[in-house]
Amino acid sequence: METRNKGLIIFGIVLLAIGLGLALYHRTEMEDNNLATVDLGYPYQALGIGLLVTGMVFVALGFLLQLPHRTPPPSHSQQPSSS
Repeated sequence: METRNKGLIIFGIVLLAIGLGLALYHRTEMEDNNLATVDLGYPYQALGIGLLVTGMVFVALGFLLQLPHRTPPPSHSQQPSSS
């Protein structure tokens, strides 16, 4: 079984979640004088899309890059000493 870079995958998923939250964040404000609402739209949409793309790149790199296989250290079995 191949060893994947789990750190890159997890970091990419975190960036995807943050980017999705920022891209979908909608903001409206209430004006005090007119009692009307002002639609400010999606102020962080560009940043969110950037984080979504970056997260996808990190997840893809995590799946594509393989860590070198580690060989387990030799076990030192204790042998009775003949004295």
